[in-house]
Amino acid sequence: KDDVDVDFETLKLIPKKYFTWKNGDGQYNVIGTSAQIVQKYYPEIVNEDSDGFLTVNYALLSIISLKAIDKLYDRNLFLENKLKLIEESL
Repeated sequence: KDDVDVDFETLKLIPKKYFTWKNGDGQYNVIGTSAQIVQKYYPEIVNEDSDGFLTVNYALLSIISLKAIDKLYDRNLFLENKLKLIEESL
């Protein structure tokens, strides 16, 4: 299978916020994101329950986050090496 790929511009569009979750037991604050927005970009990690409510599979979203960290690490390493070459040439 193909490796997971991420686009930083897309990840910036996904909200990261506190939500008030309401159910039969009351309400409480949770950290999360909008399943409707995630579904636009990563439909394979959003599920719909029998009542039609969308939920994000956060375990799969974490894999996307890990891939983003990998890409940032690679970019940082490239820039550090480039800076080192520039500093050595001075």
